[in-house]
Amino acid sequence: MGPERTSPRPRRRPPRTGARGLAAAAAGLALAYGLVLFTLRLAPVEAALRSRIEAALDARLGKVQLGPDVRVDPLFRVRFGPVVVPGERTGDPPLLQVEAVRARPDLVALLRTRRAVVSSLRMSGVRLELPDRPGALREALGRLGEGGRPAERGTSAPVASLGPSALHVRDLVVAFKAGGRPVVLGPLRASLHRLRGPGGEESLSAAFRLPGDGQGELEVGRAGHGLRATLRLDRIGPEDLSPAREPTATRWTGGTLAVEASAEADPDLAEVRARVQLKASQLFLSGETLAGAPLGPLDLGFSGELGWRRADGRVVLDRARVALPGGATAKVDGAIGLGSGLPFSLSVNAAGVEYLRTVGALPAALELPPGAPRPVGSLDARADLWGEMAEPGGWQLTAALDLSRMREAARRAPPVALTAPFEQRVEEEDGTSHTFVVGPENPDFVSVAELPRYVVRAVTASEDAGFFAHSGFDFDELRNAAVEGAQAGHLRRGGSTISQQLAKNLFLSREKTLARKLHEAILTVALEATVPKARLMEIYLNVAEWGPGIYGIGPAARHWFGKDARELSPREAAFLATVLPSPVRYHQMWERGEPSEAWSARVDELLRTMNSQGNLTDEELAAALEEPTVFARTAGAADAPAP
Repeated sequence: MGPERTSPRPRRRPPRTGARGLAAAAAGLALAYGLVLFTLRLAPVEAALRSRIEAALDARLGKVQLGPDVRVDPLFRVRFGPVVVPGERTGDPPLLQVEAVRARPDLVALLRTRRAVVSSLRMSGVRLELPDRPGALREALGRLGEGGRPAERGTSAPVASLGPSALHVRDLVVAFKAGGRPVVLGPLRASLHRLRGPGGEESLSAAFRLPGDGQGELEVGRAGHGLRATLRLDRIGPEDLSPAREPTATRWTGGTLAVEASAEADPDLAEVRARVQLKASQLFLSGETLAGAPLGPLDLGFSGELGWRRADGRVVLDRARVALPGGATAKVDGAIGLGSGLPFSLSVNAAGVEYLRTVGALPAALELPPGAPRPVGSLDARADLWGEMAEPGGWQLTAALDLSRMREAARRAPPVALTAPFEQRVEEEDGTSHTFVVGPENPDFVSVAELPRYVVRAVTASEDAGFFAHSGFDFDELRNAAVEGAQAGHLRRGGSTISQQLAKNLFLSREKTLARKLHEAILTVALEATVPKARLMEIYLNVAEWGPGIYGIGPAARHWFGKDARELSPREAAFLATVLPSPVRYHQMWERGEPSEAWSARVDELLRTMNSQGNLTDEELAAALEEPTVFARTAGAADAPAP
C-alpha cells in the first residue's frame, strides 16, 4: 500500500496588527490631544498664558490693558481680549481698542524651535482714535509700527514674535478730528499678508473693503535701498468715507471716487515722494446750504506729486493739475508745515478757461437762465492763499480775474439784451410779484448820467469801493468772508460786490445757499464780460430795493425825501447808500421819523470817506455835516406800503 494521504491543515490568518496599530495610534493621539487641550484650559495655564501675552504686548506697545478672556480653542488658536492701548499723554482717548483677538500659532515652528510663533492674527471690533493735536498720526504710526515705544524697545518678551504673516481685521473704525469736528470712518474690513521674496526681502500686501461698495489694495515693499508703496481705491462712495455732519453742512451724497497713488521713500522715511491721481465721477453735493436739492452731477480730476522731507518738516504739492468741467485745467502748487500752527501756502492758476464750455458742463442747477448774457471767449484766473491753518484770521489772499479776451469778444459781438431797456420782475417775501421796465419808458427810471456824481460815489464808497476797477469780485472781502466762515464753521456772509448783487437781483431768488452763491458767481462773470460798468451801475440803481416794496433810486428819493433823485444832496445820497444792505429792516427809521444818533454818525463817516477819496470837496463835506436828515413822511406816505 502506498503512503497514506492526509488532508492539509488550514492556514492560520496572521493577526491584523496594522489596523490595530492605527487604531491605537489614533486613540493615543486623541488622548494626547485631549490632555493637551485640557491642560491648556486649566486656570493656572490660562493665567500663565495671559501673563505671557500681556508681557509681549507691553514690550511692543507700552503698557496695555488686557481683559480676562484668554483661552485656547480646539484648533489651538489663542483667543483673548479686549485689548486697550492707552493714549500717549494724560487726557488722550485710548489710542487703540480691540474687542477680540484670535492668534493662530505656527505649529511647525513651535515643534522645531519650541518657541511660540504667530502665523496669523485676526482682530474684530477695532477702534483707532487719534487725539486732536498736530503730529498725532505720526505718534500713532511710530507707536504701532515695528519700533514700538522708544523707551521700551529693549524690553524682552517671553513670546517670540508678534509679527504674523497674515493679519485680518473686521469692523475697523478710525476716529479723529478735522477742524475741531469729530470724523469717524468705517467700519471696514482688511486683510494684510506679509510675503518673502526669493532674496529674502519682505513685502506687505493688503486688501480691504469699505462700508459701501468701495474696495482697495495696498502694496508695500523694498525698491533698491528704499521703500515703495502703491495704493488703489475704486468705487469709493459717500457711504464709505463721508463722516456724519450737521444738516446745514454741505456734504457729499452721490457719485464715486477712484484713487491711484504710488510712493517711494528712503529706509528711515526721511524723504518721501508720492504721485497721486484722483477721479470723481457723477459727484453730487447736498445739505441745507444747497437748499436741500443735490448739486450735481460733477466730473472732476486731480493729479499731482507730494513730497515730504523730514529736514524741512513740511509736505509739498507741486506739478498738480485739477481737471475742471468742460475740459479746462488748473495748475495747483502748495505746501503745509507739520510744525506749530500748520503754516501753509496754496497757489491756483487757471489759464484759457472757455467760459461757455465750462458752464455748459456744470449741473443744470447752475446753467445760465433765460435773459442772461452768454459771453464767448476764455478767461484767466489766479489765486494765492497763505497763513497758518490754526489761525484763519491771519490768512492772506491775492487773486486776479482777467476777462479781457471775453470783453473784447463782446465788443465785436451784437450788444446783449441788458444794454437796452428790459422788463424786471421782482418777488416779494409774501409771495406776490410785479414787473417794471428798466428804461426811459418808465417815469421812475433815472439815467446814471443825470444823477449828481456823489450819488454814485456814495453807493460805491458804502457797498463796493473797487467797483469800477475789479472784474466782478472783491477778493479781500471774499478772504474776510472765508476767514469768518472758517472761524464760525459755516458761511456767514459772501462779501458781495455790486456786480454780484446785480446778478442776484436780476436772475436769482432770495435764498441764501451755497448753490445760489455759485450761480451768482457764474452770472457775475457773464455780466462783467458783456455789459459796460456804467450800465451795470445804472441798472443796479434802478432795480435795487431801498425799502419795503420800493425799487429804484427814483422811487427811493421820493419816498425818503420827497424829491427827485436828480436833486438829492450829498447827505441824502449818503443816507440812501447806508440803507442798501438791509432796506426793509432799516425802514424803521422812516417809520420813526428820523435816524438815530448812531445812524447819523454812520452817515457822517461815509461822507468823510467820500471826501478822502476825492468825491466830495471840503466845502461840500462841511455843508453835508451841518445838514439835518429830514424825512418827507407826508410826501412819502403815498409810496409807503400798507402795514
